[in-house]
Amino acid sequence: MTSPQHLDRLLTDLGLDEAATFTAVCGADEEDVIRLFGGDPERARPMNLEELRDYDEGDLILVSRSGPAVVVVEGNGYQGSREEVLRPLSRLGRTASAFWNVNAVSRLSLAEDGLLSAVLDMVVPEDPYGARPDAWDSLLEGLPLGVDAGWGSGLAAVERATGARFDEAWVRGPHRAIPITPVPQYLLGQGLVDSPLLKREPFVSYLTDLGPAQLARMRLHALRLALDHADLRDHPLAVAALSADRIPAAARVRLRDELTTAGDTAHARAHTLRVDEPDEFEPEWERPSERVFRQAIVFGVLAQCVAAHLPTPADCLPDILSSLVTAMTGDGERVKEFWMVDHLHNAVQRRA
Repeated sequence: MTSPQHLDRLLTDLGLDEAATFTAVCGADEEDVIRLFGGDPERARPMNLEELRDYDEGDLILVSRSGPAVVVVEGNGYQGSREEVLRPLSRLGRTASAFWNVNAVSRLSLAEDGLLSAVLDMVVPEDPYGARPDAWDSLLEGLPLGVDAGWGSGLAAVERATGARFDEAWVRGPHRAIPITPVPQYLLGQGLVDSPLLKREPFVSYLTDLGPAQLARMRLHALRLALDHADLRDHPLAVAALSADRIPAAARVRLRDELTTAGDTAHARAHTLRVDEPDEFEPEWERPSERVFRQAIVFGVLAQCVAAHLPTPADCLPDILSSLVTAMTGDGERVKEFWMVDHLHNAVQRRA
């Protein structure tokens, strides 16, 4: 295995230390890999690895072979980190990828036999997910991960998983550049497609006619889940906000201001509570301050909903799901239901 320190230097020399994705597929055919990335092998042309840093004309992959593995490198792309690419690739052979970008968003993925075995964040690696969340454990022994670690550890893990070697011989060897068309996103990915939620309402109706007409229902559904999760369903301001389209405009202005004040007050109280809480608190989402923080978020979203009815009532709530995400921390059926609504809501917007 190449050392993480050497791989960090390699990434710097190649200009790929800020954003890149390295994917390796053990035992695969290069043409099959290219097709599963959305490329046409007939369009391949030679390119040096060093040239990738300067390419900015669209999605492009560089394909080569290293030992038993086919290696795909993307400069500022991330297709090799996506479930829609990794799962089909893993039917060709064990597949691993390391992705990072300029914002330190990162993902280390291991896929086998058509499933994501384990996926983790290289900066915060403590919460892996997948069909076998512990599948990376033995492959990561001795590799530094976390805020102060470089991305070289991710490449070293990919080497261990697939037998690829990101050494000087590979760097100087032949690479083929192929433009790609991103593979369409799954409607329901691994972990969602078999959810029991999909067998009951309102999800049955959502899937029967998954289109823009469902957005209003989904947004109200998500808001009610958030109100329950924040213990605000019966709060007078929340009750008033849900019927704001039926009150005079002047009353709506007052209600919006009251909700904004309630959110600001809850935020301040959450920060005060957090100061006195122990640093170690399990589970994190049951902190007293966390409950108040959720309430602050929801009050703010309710103010946003009321504001949408000014100066005249709107037909549909605004797109509030992204704002509610930070309020839906924790576990349990209510949280799982929210994330399913969020997933389907995003699917509708992608289609539109």
